[in-house]
Amino acid sequence: METPVGAPFKEKLRIEITKLREMTLKEKLEYIWEYYKFFIIGVLIVLLITGSLLNMWLFNPTPGTALFISWNSGFATDEQFEDLKEALEERLIEDKKYEEVVISHFLTSAVDPLVEVASTQRIVAMMATGAIDIFILDFKLLEEKTKSGFIRPMEKILAEVKAINPQVFETIEKNITYVMYENDEENASMRLMGISIGGSPLFSKVGIIEQELYFSLAMTTENTEIIIKTLIALFE
Repeated sequence: METPVGAPFKEKLRIEITKLREMTLKEKLEYIWEYYKFFIIGVLIVLLITGSLLNMWLFNPTPGTALFISWNSGFATDEQFEDLKEALEERLIEDKKYEEVVISHFLTSAVDPLVEVASTQRIVAMMATGAIDIFILDFKLLEEKTKSGFIRPMEKILAEVKAINPQVFETIEKNITYVMYENDEENASMRLMGISIGGSPLFSKVGIIEQELYFSLAMTTENTEIIIKTLIALFE
């Protein structure tokens, strides 16, 4: 029985039901697939996309980056980085389902200049979007990144640390490091550009032995509140 062209919807539906009643189960499945396969495929695609979006946005959302640390010097294993990440998240983040600390080891190579170029290009791109909050550097890189404008003075940050936690500030004050700094608005002068953290109690706790490491503030970050909390956490 063919469905008449231009027949009302109710009439079409009646005819389709009649057809299906006269078929075996196998014939019904073959008929439905033959005439409605594109509709079925479309519905499945919509359901898959909807399910994926609900999972990503509602049930298992991808955590946002609460703090991004660019680790450029010294040595630590992947396990130590993970332990440090977890230790910082315990102190800084209320719900790790929605936010996380990211520690990214930027490789450098004195042998392969391409590795150095690729690392620098990545840092520049991230700096342009304000994605990097903290640099971990050795003294040579501290001087280089001061000259290149990648990091900024830390006097204001330290003043806020002192106001929040005077006891920790006393320890941090013993580790402050000055480097010659200049910008377009002032003459060159010695400014507080880094804090020695190689002997940080938190580093020792996660197994990162004392090294020449300096905590410095990325020029474009606006994440000062969590940066202050991080600095305090390193010396508590």
